[in-house]
Amino acid sequence: MNDIKSVEPHKATISREIIKNWNGAVRVWNEPKSAVEGAKVMDEITKPIEVTVTEEQKDMYGSRAQRAKIRYGEGKEGWVLYHALVKS
Repeated sequence: MNDIKSVEPHKATISREIIKNWNGAVRVWNEPKSAVEGAKVMDEITKPIEVTVTEEQKDMYGSRAQRAKIRYGEGKEGWVLYHALVKS
């Protein structure tokens, strides 16, 4: 498993352009794994939204963030691919 680190909570956005580029939805997963590894899609974000990033999972080399744990909406949270986020 790749390293997961808590980060200083910061704002990010899932933009209209990203949603469009991802075929209309950014999937939110229950854990920072792939579907093959057993993670399940908990939600799909289909409209632009501001989120708060609370944790990051680094890539296998530990140099770049691969996934981010986000809080959004009315108390929802889950994991998205880091490329789905634009820093605010």
